[in-house]
Amino acid sequence: MQSVMKLLVGVAVLDRVDRGEWRLTDEVIVRREDLSVHVQPLARLVGERGFATDIGDLVRRAVIASDSAATDVLLARLGGPARVQALLRAKGVTGIRIDRDERHLQTETIGLKWRPEFVDAAAFDRAVAAVSTARRAAAYRRYQADARDTATPQGMTELLWALAQGRLLSPNSTEFLLQAMRDTTTFPDRLKAGLAPGWSIGHKTGTSGAWEGVTAATNDVGILFGPKGERIAVTVFIGDSTASAADRAAVMARIAAAAVR
Repeated sequence: MQSVMKLLVGVAVLDRVDRGEWRLTDEVIVRREDLSVHVQPLARLVGERGFATDIGDLVRRAVIASDSAATDVLLARLGGPARVQALLRAKGVTGIRIDRDERHLQTETIGLKWRPEFVDAAAFDRAVAAVSTARRAAAYRRYQADARDTATPQGMTELLWALAQGRLLSPNSTEFLLQAMRDTTTFPDRLKAGLAPGWSIGHKTGTSGAWEGVTAATNDVGILFGPKGERIAVTVFIGDSTASAADRAAVMARIAAAAVR
C-alpha cells in the first residue's frame, strides 16, 4: 500500500472520535523524537519545545500531504497497527493488511532497522548511504514478496465504497475524511488528471522507492464525484513496474477517464 495506509489510519482515528473517546480538537504535542522518515513536512515545524497541534490537523496532514510523521504520531496514539487491523476486521473489511508504521516499513525496505537517531534526517541519510548494494537489493526483493502492509484492489475498493456510502463512519466524520481526500495535493497527474469537467475526486496516493529500475508500488485510490451526484470508487495499484513515472501516471488518468465515460 505504501502511503495509502494513511487513509486507514484516518479511518481509525475518526472511529475513535465517533465513539466519543477523542475529539478532533484534542491537543497533541509533536516532539522531535516522534518524527519519522522521508515525506514529513511537519518536521520543519517541530522546534525544541515541539509543535502544538490537534488530532484533526494531523489527520489532514497525513492524508493531504502524505505526512509520515503525522501518520506515525496518530498510529502510536491508536495503539499501533494491530489496533487499526482489529477495527477493519470489526467493520467487515477484508483483503487489507496494515502491519507496520512508516518508520519501520521504510527502513526495512532499504535494508535497515529503525533506530531512534533516524529522526535526524542527516543521520538517516548517512545510514542509508552505508547500506551495501547487495543488502539493499536483498531487502527490496523481500519487500516485493512481503504480504505485510498490502491490499487487494477488491478489498480497497470495497472500503472506499463503504466510506462513500457512509457505512464506515458517522456523517460528520465521513465528510471530514472525504474533504481531506478532496484536498490531497500529492500526484495530481494520476487519477485526478483523467476527470471530465464537472467531476472531482477525493483520493490517497502511495509510492514506493525504486531499485534497479523497478518501482514496487505506484498507487492511487479514491472516490470520483460526478456533477449529478454520481460516486465511483476506484483503486489502481501498479506493481513492480519498469515504466516511467509519467507513463504510470498516464495509465491511472486513462482509468479514471474510462470510469467517468
